[in-house]
Amino acid sequence: MEASTCENNWKERGFSFKIGKITLEKGVDEARHEDLDELVLALNGKLEFTIDDKIFVAEENKEVLIPAKAIHSIRNVGADTSTIYFGYKKVAL
Repeated sequence: MEASTCENNWKERGFSFKIGKITLEKGVDEARHEDLDELVLALNGKLEFTIDDKIFVAEENKEVLIPAKAIHSIRNVGADTSTIYFGYKKVAL
């Protein structure tokens, strides 16, 4: 998915948009956002998500929604560096 297409779609839905990379065996340590939903989309590779003790591997080009207050982590379990799109949206508490 082209970055501009994804960015426009996410902004229409109220999310910010950034591009990042997750190298092999690396990722995002356990985190929690009190008032932010997070969207993540892997353009390539395999990312393992843990969201509130549920573990799954995300498919390429599939959005993963991490709800506000969810304890989560992301780990690259693929064969190469993964390029990701990610963004946040403030939620009412």
